[in-house]
Amino acid sequence: MTRQAITKHLHVLREAGLVRAARRGREHLWELDPQQLQQARRCLDEIAGQWESALGRLRDFVEGQP
Repeated sequence: MTRQAITKHLHVLREAGLVRAARRGREHLWELDPQQLQQARRCLDEIAGQWESALGRLRDFVEGQP
C-alpha cells in the first residue's frame, strides 16, 4: 500500500470519527477513538442481526417452511 493510500484511508476514518489526528512538527500522529469504535461495532452488530433475520425468513420461504 502506498503512503498516499494510507493517508486517504486515515482521512476517511477521521471523517467517520473513528480516529483523531494531531500534528507535531512535520508529523501527523493518529489515535484511535475506542468509544467511537465501540459504537460503530454496536451498530454493525445490529445490522448483522437484521441481515441474519432477513436471511432466515428468506430461507424459510424458499424451503416452504412456515
